[in-house]
Amino acid sequence: MFQIRFNDIIFSSNRKKISNSKIVLFFYGLGCSSTDLSFLLKQTTKDTQILIAELPGHNNLTFSQIDILSYSRTIYVFLKKNRIKEITFFAHSIGGIIPIILVKNFIKKKILIKNFFNYEGNLILQDTEMLTKKTISYNKTEFIKKKFNKLILKCKNSNSIFLKLWSISLIKTSPNAFYDLSKQCVELSRSNELIKFFKTFFKNKVYIRGEYTKNNISEHLFGSMRYTIKKSGHFAFYENKHQFLRTFNQLILKK
Repeated sequence: MFQIRFNDIIFSSNRKKISNSKIVLFFYGLGCSSTDLSFLLKQTTKDTQILIAELPGHNNLTFSQIDILSYSRTIYVFLKKNRIKEITFFAHSIGGIIPIILVKNFIKKKILIKNFFNYEGNLILQDTEMLTKKTISYNKTEFIKKKFNKLILKCKNSNSIFLKLWSISLIKTSPNAFYDLSKQCVELSRSNELIKFFKTFFKNKVYIRGEYTKNNISEHLFGSMRYTIKKSGHFAFYENKHQFLRTFNQLILKK
């Protein structure tokens, strides 16, 4: 695994430098890290480069602004400076917002978006019920000083394997970034703009869900193909790494 730094952002990649290969840009969810997904970088083809972008304040990474719009702008400048002409998005949870903000505000039609694979990305307000909406129900100071450490401890002591694994990345996450990104996520999901743009702009898209994820959302809402990762829920790369890798290969690497 290699690291490529650009301004405040670090990308983990299977290549030392940006090449002219097919680019897969991966955005993970809140409280995770590129380390959680490093196994993907070992399962690649010669003509595919994977870039896992660290979120602001995640994986011990400092960032000058904890702001999704500013973060997306930096990603766009990176793509432009490296003359990347075609990309595939793979995004999980809150990371599912980034490609939409990135394309809507900066890329538009300047770069070809080959595919967008959205794994339970935040598109509507109902998607925020599990975590981000609950996070901002607390006062920010209270959350940073007390609630965030309680969340880590609860996950660490849980009988659930995926929560135990998530706690390892949570420890490397800034509570300030966790809170601010949660707040922005809820605000962006409150309107219908995210789901509307996802449905109308991206021609080749797949909405992915875990088999154990419980929701009452109509399959027609997302306006895309649906794909289910068996024997897993919201964190398939923790819960069933083999199946997640298989899904990744089938969708992106076509193995």
